[in-house]
Amino acid sequence: MLQANVIKFQNRTLWISLVLFLVLLPFNSYAFNQKLPLTLAEAERLAINEAPELEKLRANAGALKEQSIADGQLSDPQLIVGAANVPTNSFSFTQDDMTMVNVGLQQAFPHGHSLAMKSKQTKALATAEERKVQEQAAVLLRNVRETWLDLYYWTKAAEIVRANQALYRRLLKSTKSQYINSKASQSDVLQLELESSHINDESAQIQQRIDVLHAQLGRWIGADEANRPLFANLPNWSNPPPMHVLQARLQEHPLLKVDLANIEAAFDQVAYAKEQYKPGWMLDVGYGIRQGTYMDGSGKTRSNFVAAQVTVDLPFFTTNRQNRTLRAGAYQLQATEMNRNIHYKNLVQELDVQYAIWQSLSKRDALYHKKLFPEAQQNSKAALLAYKNATTDLTTVLRAYSNELTIHLEQIQIQVERAKTRAVLLYLEGVTQ
Repeated sequence: MLQANVIKFQNRTLWISLVLFLVLLPFNSYAFNQKLPLTLAEAERLAINEAPELEKLRANAGALKEQSIADGQLSDPQLIVGAANVPTNSFSFTQDDMTMVNVGLQQAFPHGHSLAMKSKQTKALATAEERKVQEQAAVLLRNVRETWLDLYYWTKAAEIVRANQALYRRLLKSTKSQYINSKASQSDVLQLELESSHINDESAQIQQRIDVLHAQLGRWIGADEANRPLFANLPNWSNPPPMHVLQARLQEHPLLKVDLANIEAAFDQVAYAKEQYKPGWMLDVGYGIRQGTYMDGSGKTRSNFVAAQVTVDLPFFTTNRQNRTLRAGAYQLQATEMNRNIHYKNLVQELDVQYAIWQSLSKRDALYHKKLFPEAQQNSKAALLAYKNATTDLTTVLRAYSNELTIHLEQIQIQVERAKTRAVLLYLEGVTQ
């Protein structure tokens, strides 16, 4: 019996532990996720999944699709109920032969194929909204990439400045020791303290930039995700294709596809305006019910009547309505076509500029990697060794390390700007993945 109770207690403990594990698992996963470095690819995925702008465009496209179906339908028929030829001296429905109760239907038919043209126009606008999703996704990815890369640069800059702060602290400590032993001057100590204060101020400015960029990135991926540490390396993007390939791909840019859909909608608007020159018409069908018998004494029941009529528009006076509407549609079509031309020229110009910048930054990156930064490191080490051996002054050491810091930051900035240029070229290619 005691053994059975022990087994029951162990099973209950096991179940409680399992429940607690399952309850706390999401929190543990969230905490663990917050410690993982934020890669650019993950930031892109979060931005695309969380973007309300894209959901808005999808909703607009869905609304316009539904509206395009509704625009192609005839208006609802109208029910007509009334009385005709009722005598006013008695208001009797049997006194006169022509008194009757009318019941009928009325259906309007619009001008020509205007319903089809209107439906086609709305469908083209829906297509434009759908294509805007891809275009806005490309813009969103460009913004996220540029912000992440800026944050990467200033994070690296902060690391370099912190390393130099530690170096200056050690150098200041060594110089104070030499000053006590009369091997360094008070001016050296004061100069080092001044440089240390200056680099501390620089560190504070860098942190301010980092905080601003965290807030900007949080706009797209959420504040919690944006405050995660960044991945240590830049994205490993392939080099851009040759210029003629990029120029060919530019024709398929999402922005130009949106313009094409808008041009189609404007063209359909012109077609709709042309249909207004055709007459619209209306069909009326009615049934007249008469009560009582004829007044000639025959005793015959009065017969009922059937009526039908067609009402036709006469578009004779088109000067200030149809003509003006058609001209307005033609101007709108022209403006939409010019809008595409403007966008295309802007994209071509940006492609030319960004491709030239990419080539220039690639050459500079190779120069910094192979010569400038290694030479700056060697110069700093040589100056520090000479200062320790009392063969050079402190100013030379500070200048050497200042040059190394500047060159290192310039190298990282060139790498980041090169990556940002590649991000722009990816946008111009219309890449959204």
